[in-house]
Amino acid sequence: MKSAFRPVAALFALAALLGLILTSCPSNRDRMPGQLASAKQEVESACRSGVLAVGLWRDGRSTEQLASVQLGDARDEVVKAYKGIATLTADDPVDLGRQQFLTASMTTIIVRLNAAIAVVQSLVDEPPGAVHQRLVDAADTLKRDYR
Repeated sequence: MKSAFRPVAALFALAALLGLILTSCPSNRDRMPGQLASAKQEVESACRSGVLAVGLWRDGRSTEQLASVQLGDARDEVVKAYKGIATLTADDPVDLGRQQFLTASMTTIIVRLNAAIAVVQSLVDEPPGAVHQRLVDAADTLKRDYR
């Protein structure tokens, strides 16, 4: 009798552990609101990384190559987050508004990161300070206006 009980108990413990892991993850526990909040944090972090990369390059503390790679990585993180939320189906108007705001912000940030890469690589003649400020503004707007 004890030998039959052990496999069942082990399966039950494994299922309970899996359930605990899945419910402790905000994106699974909170569904769309959690996924949007996670994406917002990822995008804001990536944008701030871009701000830092441009600032260091502008101040002569980073090379063109390193700044370009950092900006490209930041852009790729935003694209990844975009793909994660773009196809979600909202259950209520609040989630829909958040999703629309977030995807619009992501698009703006992608465009600004691409512009920063072009400036760093001397493809366009634009003051680095202006590119830097636009990235700061995009990150600040996302932080301030996402509700």
